[in-house]
Amino acid sequence: MNGGLVLVFILFFMYSIYIIRNNMISIAGVKIKRSPLLLAAQLSQMLVLVLLFSFSGTFIHSTSILLFMLGGLFLGEMFILKRDLNKYFMQVDGKHYGLGILGIRHIIVFICQSIMLVLLGLYYW
Repeated sequence: MNGGLVLVFILFFMYSIYIIRNNMISIAGVKIKRSPLLLAAQLSQMLVLVLLFSFSGTFIHSTSILLFMLGGLFLGEMFILKRDLNKYFMQVDGKHYGLGILGIRHIIVFICQSIMLVLLGLYYW
């Protein structure tokens, strides 16, 4: 294992601790709700990234399969966040907002990340 991979593992470990400690959804800078499902999605993204850095290229199609999984996890995170925010706003004022609650910029970023990861996975296949 080279020094760069050790550094990547240390950085991922530190970011995982940050994710676990700050497991709150915030709206306009105010932390409102804990979300165990969102925590699981983000930690699984970190696990897939660690597997991608450690096993990419050593197994047949491992890079593309891990990239497909990561793209799916990004889309899953968007829907988990929408569900949690809708739950919060339904408790506050009783309205159901849909995906518009995330904001168009966040939705575009989630979808573009997923598309780029899937295209990169197809390239490595």
